[in-house]
Amino acid sequence: MHFQAVNDDLLDGRFEFRQSGSFRELSIGATAKIIVSAVIEPILVFMSISAVIGGLFGSLHTISNIVIMIALAVILPILPIWYILWVSGGERQYRYEANDKTMRIYNKRRTYIFRYCDVRNVEYRPLTLIFRKVGYTVTVTSKYETVIFRYMTPRKAEFTDTASTPFAILERARMKTQDKSDRF
Repeated sequence: MHFQAVNDDLLDGRFEFRQSGSFRELSIGATAKIIVSAVIEPILVFMSISAVIGGLFGSLHTISNIVIMIALAVILPILPIWYILWVSGGERQYRYEANDKTMRIYNKRRTYIFRYCDVRNVEYRPLTLIFRKVGYTVTVTSKYETVIFRYMTPRKAEFTDTASTPFAILERARMKTQDKSDRF
C-alpha cells in the first residue's frame, strides 16, 4: 500500500488523525545477492545445456533420463532470475499505524513506537540498487534511539518524493508539536 497524504494539518485538534499502511524494506546485501545470482546464471545455463546434450547423445538415453535433463535445463536457469526478482522486490514487510500522538512501525520481529514530541530528526538519503533509485534510506532520530529504514518506493507509485513516504507523518507531526510547544 502506498502512503497518500490526506490532510496537510495533521494535529489541528478538530479531528482524530488515523493513518495505516505498509511498506517494504530492502535488505542490506541485496546488491551482492543480485551480483552472485548474475554470475551463477551463465554457469547453470551452460551446465543445463551440456547435461541435456550429454543425456540425449550419451549411453543412458532412457525416456526418464531425457525428461529429467529437459526439466533441469528449464528449471535451473529460471531459479537465479526468480531470486533476482525476489531480492529486488524487498525482503521485509513493515506495517505502520499513526494516530494523533504516536506512530507505530512493526513487522514480525520488531516494533518501533515513535511519539511525535520525542522525534528529533528525520533524514532521507537516496537508496539505489545497481544504479537505479529504488527508495530512501530513512534515519529517524528520537529522544531515545536512532532507527534506520531502507524504504522502497512502490513500483507503481504516483509520487516518488519524500512527502509520499510514511515517514512524512513523523516529520509533519514533529513540526506541529514543536509549533504548539513554542506557543506556551
